[in-house]
Amino acid sequence: MQSLQSNSQMFTTKYRPNKLDDFVGNHKLTQPFMKWLLTWDPSNKKNRCALVSGLSGTGKSLLVDLILNKYCYHAIHLTPEDERSKENIQNTIQPLLHIKKTYDDDENVLVVSDIDGGGDYGFISGLVECIKETEIPIICICDDKFSQNLKPLLPYCFDIKLSKPKYDEIYAFIYKVVTAENIKIKKSAVDKLIEQSSGDIRFILNTLQLGVKNVNINKDCQSANIFETAGHLFNMDATFSDKYATYWMAHDIHPLLIQENYVGCIMGQKDIMKCLHNLSASADALSDMDMMDSDFNFELSPYVAANCINATLKCNKRGLIKFPRFLGKISTMNKNKRNKMDYHNATFAGI
Repeated sequence: MQSLQSNSQMFTTKYRPNKLDDFVGNHKLTQPFMKWLLTWDPSNKKNRCALVSGLSGTGKSLLVDLILNKYCYHAIHLTPEDERSKENIQNTIQPLLHIKKTYDDDENVLVVSDIDGGGDYGFISGLVECIKETEIPIICICDDKFSQNLKPLLPYCFDIKLSKPKYDEIYAFIYKVVTAENIKIKKSAVDKLIEQSSGDIRFILNTLQLGVKNVNINKDCQSANIFETAGHLFNMDATFSDKYATYWMAHDIHPLLIQENYVGCIMGQKDIMKCLHNLSASADALSDMDMMDSDFNFELSPYVAANCINATLKCNKRGLIKFPRFLGKISTMNKNKRNKMDYHNATFAGI
C-alpha cells in the first residue's frame, strides 16, 4: 500500500462528512433520531435524554453534530476534559438547562460525551438530576450502554444504538478515498483492512494515510490482553506497521503502559551514556505525545500513535509489564474523595 503524503491535511478532517447523506452506515437511525429531537417534549419523562451508543469509531459524535447542524441547534458540550463532579454539574450545567434558546434564537441542546468512561464521584447521579429537571434536550454518548455505571440513566433515555457499517458501505467510502488520493492498494488488502477495523472509520483513514503495510493483528480490543500487546510494542524486532496495528487494539491504555515501563525496558543498560541517550529519546517522544493527546483532538490521533511507538524504538521487553501506577493513584484519590464527602455528609447530618 502506498499513499501520497504531499497533502498535510489529515484524512479524518478532509473526508469528514458535512451532511447526513455522506455519513457512513446507520442511515436507518437518522430518522428516529431526528424525530426524537424535533418532537422533544419535557413532559415525556422517559425520553428526555437520547443515549447514543456504539463501538469506537462508528461516528457517534459525528452523527450528533450533523443532526444538530442540520436543524441549527446550539450544542452545550460537557466533555471528559471538563470537570464533571456533581458539584460542578449542579453549579454550572443545571442552570443552563433552563435556557431554551441562544441570543440568535437557536435552540440549546446539552451534549455529554463519553459518559461510560468514568469520571468524578457523583457524575452519573448529577446527570440524572439534570435529566429530571431539564427544559432542553440532552444527548449522552457512550461506547457501552450496558455499563453498570449507566443503569440509573437508562429509564430516562431514548435508545440510539449505532452498529458497525456494512461491508458495502465501508468499501464505497474507501474506494472514494483511495481514488482521490491515488493510493495503490489491492482489493484483498482493502477487505483485510475492513475486517480488522471493526467498523472504525478513523482507524481506516489513519491507516490509509500513513501507508501502513501488512496489518496482521485483528483490531479486537475486547479480546486483547493489554500486557501482551504492550509487550509487543516493546519488542525491538517488531516493525512499525505491526506496532501501529497493536497500538490501536487498546489505544487508551497503551500510552500509560509505555510511560510506566519504558525505563525498565530501555536498551544500553551497561553503557551509561548510551542508556541516557536512549532514555532521552523515549522521554522526548512521550513528551510530544502528551502535548498532542492533551488536546483531545481526533485529528492528532495518528501522531499520538506514532510518538507512542517512537518512544519504544530504543526499548526491548525485559520481564513482566507493570500496570500503570498512575491509575492506582487516581483510584486512591477518588476513594479518598468519596470518603471525605461521606464523612462531610455524615457530620453535616449529625449537626
